[in-house]
Amino acid sequence: MRIRITSPPSGTIDGIRLDRFFLGATYDVGTTLANYLLAIGCAEIVEADVPALVLPIDHPIAERIGHRAPAMAADKAPPRNRRRE
Repeated sequence: MRIRITSPPSGTIDGIRLDRFFLGATYDVGTTLANYLLAIGCAEIVEADVPALVLPIDHPIAERIGHRAPAMAADKAPPRNRRRE
């Protein structure tokens, strides 16, 4: 089944870490997992005729989807240790 994550799930089910599913991302998953995510309110069914990109959930690219780059701090750079003479 194809689902879209509507709220971030947590925990594990059948050895699958649910925190690897990212908010707003669409996944093709098995019926049991899809029904569980639908039942706990973390997903919605997606009807689509377009083929989905299929990656294992532990693939390096899949791990980067949903992760944002760390925000740059507006602070100035830390002072350097200057040698006093």
